[in-house]
Amino acid sequence: MEFSAGPVTPSGAAPASDATLQRDRNVALASTFLLLIGMPVGWLPGSTGDAVGMAGAIIIVLAIMAGLFLWLLPRERAAGRASRTALILGVLAIAVGFVFWTGLPFAVGAAALALGLGARESGTGDGRATAGAILGGIAVVASFVLLLIG
Repeated sequence: MEFSAGPVTPSGAAPASDATLQRDRNVALASTFLLLIGMPVGWLPGSTGDAVGMAGAIIIVLAIMAGLFLWLLPRERAAGRASRTALILGVLAIAVGFVFWTGLPFAVGAAALALGLGARESGTGDGRATAGAILGGIAVVASFVLLLIG
């Protein structure tokens, strides 16, 4: 007879620890903070249309970030694909960095960073997790800097 140390997900993998969830929250909050500072600096002053467009872009990016953090990250961790998905998200974050003014690199880069760091911490991570975390971090910081300098 086997006993489990805690609740398990449908795939049989243990859910993320409290430390992992806290780190995910911190990464998401830091990225959101940078988004909310960088977007107005990059978009304003402008016309009323620019302000409305910026507000719409921020809402869309925050919704994407919520989807990534609340749906994709737990699902990929449970399936044991965190390293691979972190690398894919990291590359995608760099790719959408070419349209940095949309704010998308903040959402995708933060998800890559959180997933890569989580995989490394849990011991299931490899070079792909490290690369994904680095690429995600670079995408977030570079997008913030580009928004600040215009």
